Amino acid sequence: MKTFHPFFIIGTFGIILTAIMHIIFALLFEIISAHSIFFTLYPTFIAFLILGTAIIFKKEKESPTL
Repeated sequence: MKTFHPFFIIGTFGIILTAIMHIIFALLFEIISAHSIFFTLYPTFIAFLILGTAIIFKKEKESPTL
């Protein structure tokens, strides 16, 4: 089984959970300030996802092919 870097896992689950929470908050609350926290959460988890993906590709590139 292929193992993923923890940054990739954090980024993936972070984006999924943030999107679900954002949809729920958008449906429940009509206040604009309730959505402002998501402007910092999305870039944070996207950065984790990009770093994790880059590290995975770097490890695959360095590993010898069979």
